[in-house]
Amino acid sequence: MKNILILGICRTGKTTFSKMIQKEFSNYQIIEVDTIISALQRTVPNVPIGFIRDNLKENRLPEFLNLLIQKNINKNGKELGFIINGDSILPEDLFKYFGLKDMIVYYFVNEKLSPEQILENCRKFDSKEEWTTRRSDEELLDHFEFYKNIEKKIISECKEYNIKYIDTSENRKVILSQLLDEVKEKLNI
Repeated sequence: MKNILILGICRTGKTTFSKMIQKEFSNYQIIEVDTIISALQRTVPNVPIGFIRDNLKENRLPEFLNLLIQKNINKNGKELGFIINGDSILPEDLFKYFGLKDMIVYYFVNEKLSPEQILENCRKFDSKEEWTTRRSDEELLDHFEFYKNIEKKIISECKEYNIKYIDTSENRKVILSQLLDEVKEKLNI
């Protein structure tokens, strides 16, 4: 069973797409990378696992996630698949720690949107439960500007390692629907 990695920049539709896949394939479990990072940072603060913005000298997150997946692929005789959803794994780390032959990998970016446009979309579309509603406009702009630099690195590394990246700046519903068809095909459904 192939695992699916939906990675990339925040506010690009990673969670929406992960839920679309899980709705189609009930034997796939979503792993929210942000939740894992937050839990580990609160309970085991001396372990070097963090978000990209934490600028850790050595981030053990990719190694940890790979081990977590390998230990849970066949639970109780039932083969499980995982959808890993997050924005803290760069293509270089993915290539280094994961066996990509049994994975479907997409990096999502907002290449055509400025930080101001991303902020505008957040204020327009995000529900009250979203983390963005608990941040000021200034905090979010700083966050989105930081990730614009990471986005350039992701695109460059995706090209270097021949990993697919998708710009979801425009026509997101259409793009995600097409990607879902692609996932179905790759899973031979």
